[in-house]
Formats: sequence, C-alpha cells, structure tokens
Amino acid sequence: MKAWKTLSMTFCLGGCIYAGEYNLLSTGNVLAGLSGYHIDYLVTKDERLLDSEPFHETGFVANKLLTAYKGYSIANMRDYLKNYYIQEAIVAPSNAQMVSGVSPADIVAGKKYEVIGHSKVKGQTLYLVASDNPNDIFLTNENYELQPYLGRIRNDRLIILDNKYIVTPEGYKFEPITKSRVLQSDIVSGFEIKFEGVQNNIMRFTLMEYDAGGFTGEFKYYNFENIPGIVEIAGVKIKVFNASDARLEYMILVDEK
Repeated sequence: MKAWKTLSMTFCLGGCIYAGEYNLLSTGNVLAGLSGYHIDYLVTKDERLLDSEPFHETGFVANKLLTAYKGYSIANMRDYLKNYYIQEAIVAPSNAQMVSGVSPADIVAGKKYEVIGHSKVKGQTLYLVASDNPNDIFLTNENYELQPYLGRIRNDRLIILDNKYIVTPEGYKFEPITKSRVLQSDIVSGFEIKFEGVQNNIMRFTLMEYDAGGFTGEFKYYNFENIPGIVEIAGVKIKVFNASDARLEYMILVDEK
C-alpha cells in the first residue's frame, strides 16, 4: 500500500511539467517528457557575432623611391577580419506580473533582462529571458511579447511548465536594446620583407610569413646579386637602385589601374 501511495505522488508532481509534445500526467512517459526543446544559445553572455568581412592592410608606399636600413622592413601586408558584434537585451517599460495558482512572477519597470537564447516550439520561435528566479525562464515571441507560461532549462533543453499564467497588463511587451561594435581580429595571414644588408656582393632579404594570430611564422631567406634591377619576393616586385651593407634604395612596383 505504501508503494502505491509513493507512485501516485510521483505522477501528481510530474503533472506540472510540459515538454515537447508530451504532457507527463497524460502520457506517463517521464523520460520522453523531459526531452524538451533544443536551445540556440547566444555566443557570449549577451553579445553575438553578426557578420565578418576581410580587411587588407599594406605597409608600404608604391611606385616611389624609398630608403630602408639594414634590419628594417621594406614591405609588409597583413590580412585581418573586421568582426561586427551585436548586443541583445530587453528592458521592462513598466511593471508587470504573471499570476497563477502558485507564486506570482514579477517584472520590474526599467530593469534590463538578459536574452539567453531561443528555441523553436511547435514552429514558433521563443526567446528565453532570465528571470529573478534562477529556476524559471520568461518566454517571449519574436516581438518580445511575454507568453503566459514559464520555462526551465534542464540538460541544455527547454522544458515548458504546464502552469498557465495571467499576464498583467495583457499583451505586455519588453522593449529591445541593441548595441553594436566593430572589433578587428588578430592577423589572419600576411608577411613582412626585411633588408638584411649586402655580403660578398650578395643582397640578402628575409621573408616572415605570419601564421594565424600574427605571433609566429616561418622565415625564408632570399639572396640576389647586388646589381640594380628588379627582384621579386612573395609576389612583391622590388626595383633596386642602390644597395650597400648599410642601406637599400628601392621602389615597390605596383601596377596602377
């Protein structure tokens, strides 16, 4: 008899949870009912990457007579990414309350609420909004209109509670706050050419090819006979006018279209 009472209590408590297409009280399928809905979390706490675009930086002046000293750079090119981030949050324009047979859920005017992520529920996109109760999640539609039920996150799945609430005022909506910023990434790729002087009538150059991040790379060495003319390193055409062990007089040749 004690075993039957314990089992009955278990199913009664389970009746307040609804997840996916399952109502635990009607199906009795606890494991299936707790499967819930997939959550797409924001990339960071309240910021996500909106877009990225490549950015090319050239470190030389083309088609002009230049002078570089031994050990100094004569040309460099670096590729970056410009990352566009957007912050998404919502603010309560006025006080509101969700009331049911259990404790009410209050929303405080002027308070900023964090958007955690979103889920697809029966074809509708719902935003997950952190509440003051660490166990409960407010849910809104894509217009930030508060829905008359709460959710919980279990095992990174959205579980919708079966309790229905009355939202006061009716049709209450949060107001979105959107802030954006642009952040330049570390070096994605690139190179730097340095003049390393003249030895035994040989002009010496080094090429540093950057790895992603720009902190490490691979050195390559180039030697050319010390005579005026055009040499090419990493696709860069360098016209040499005069070179000594101390300095180089040169021009970076670029076709002007």
